[in-house]
Amino acid sequence: MGFLLSATSNASDSSEQLAIKNLISSTFDKPELKVITSPVVVVDHYAIADWVQGEKGGRALLHETNGKWSIMACGGDGFKDVKTLINAGIKQSIAQQLISQLNQAELPLSPIAVKRFSLYGAEDEAEASHHSH
Repeated sequence: MGFLLSATSNASDSSEQLAIKNLISSTFDKPELKVITSPVVVVDHYAIADWVQGEKGGRALLHETNGKWSIMACGGDGFKDVKTLINAGIKQSIAQQLISQLNQAELPLSPIAVKRFSLYGAEDEAEASHHSH
């Protein structure tokens, strides 16, 4: 199927990308259902990570403070909107870079994979505020 992503880390992943993938996995993996996180884009102390878990998918918005990454929110296509990122406290220039890099990182993916990243919160908006995959 065209939407499957590699569950293993890419050799070109930066230390930040690996830390983010590990954070998302340790937070949301279930014994029978692992989270696959890719791509991950990092600008300054912020990141957006695309993820798939079973039939669900979405994006995580992350912030790094004192060398530690934390998940600010989970969502979908809203994280590709500069205003949404600005409202989350991210400077406009960083927000624009994150979105630009995310769009570039998603280019080689199938349209089915990219559509999955938009699904989070689409069926149940209340779920999006609980960070529950």
